[in-house]
Amino acid sequence: MKHRSATLCAALVVSAVAALSGCSSEGDPVSFAPKQSAKPEESKASDVLMPTHPREWTTQRELPDGTRVVRTDLAGPKSGFTGRVWAWVPKQYGKPEYKDSAFPVLMALPGAVGYPTNYFFSKEFRLQERIGEAADKGESLPFIVVMPVLNANKDTYYDGSDIPGQPKMGTWISDDVPDLVRENFRTYADPKGWGFFGSSSGGYVGMKMVLQYPDRFSVAIAGGPDAAPDSPLWNGHPKEKQENSPAWLAEQLIKKSSPTPSSSPTSGLKGTPKSSPASSPASSPASTPASGATGSPKSGSKVAISFLMGTKEPKQEVAALEKLRKEITKGPIETRVTSFEGGHDGYKYTDTLFNGDLKWMSDRMRGPVAAK
Repeated sequence: MKHRSATLCAALVVSAVAALSGCSSEGDPVSFAPKQSAKPEESKASDVLMPTHPREWTTQRELPDGTRVVRTDLAGPKSGFTGRVWAWVPKQYGKPEYKDSAFPVLMALPGAVGYPTNYFFSKEFRLQERIGEAADKGESLPFIVVMPVLNANKDTYYDGSDIPGQPKMGTWISDDVPDLVRENFRTYADPKGWGFFGSSSGGYVGMKMVLQYPDRFSVAIAGGPDAAPDSPLWNGHPKEKQENSPAWLAEQLIKKSSPTPSSSPTSGLKGTPKSSPASSPASSPASTPASGATGSPKSGSKVAISFLMGTKEPKQEVAALEKLRKEITKGPIETRVTSFEGGHDGYKYTDTLFNGDLKWMSDRMRGPVAAK
């Protein structure tokens, strides 16, 4: 799906670039370093990771609630790739009662070229504003949102993988960017503190990451993803291509996991015009900004993936994704589908995120815990 909607992709890039010069406080330096370093014993939960090396970020834009989208350039020590990363922390992050608490991380990955910008930081999508509003209503956890570039250049895409002879964009997403987040923000060591939302190629990469690294990430919401890797850079590397396929990665994860009573597959795409009812626990507790662990994937599952699909997506690609979902939905892997009226559209995927899927994700992740 990476080759379609050229006009839409161009519009998204233009809007993101326009946002680079659209805020009054742009360029102001911001640091998220604590005013006073916390003592080790002040971290009540053993898996709360305190910032290790906070840096100074540049303001991208300021939101009405006083929070800021910020950016920095990261020279990835593991991938060797240098790219830009945007971030936003919710207003709850700075409140005294949460000073020793970790916050969940949502990595938002764009479609289109995914370079040199990530359009999810822009005011056109209002991703940060809407997450803040949803958290205030108890419909979402107050996520730290992290938005890295997805590809190494404008020429092609890398499937979020370390393709032989190419920039290591898989390591960039799986290691370098999360390491940057841990250096600057209070995060959970628990994979239930880390999730993805992605559009098109970004949706594919988020889905792939939770299957490839279930010990690091637990939930992905994938808007119109491909079912398999299809970068032209894989030519001549069939073995490595297979090892970065969601189907192959899911097979390895299933093999490594012990069978459980709840390991039967859920239904496929057919007959699920909205969200698939078999995907959610019968009694998921409501998520609130002040909650701790708000839930978990259904019994026996380790990772959870929600597919966002438009009714006008190409039938061949929908069929491929349906086939993949039927193959992987078992044992440690929970899936569901949410459909919406429309086609392959980053704005539609974002709108759909706030129509129940962000709540579904929040129910499977850990939120901040206020001091008593």
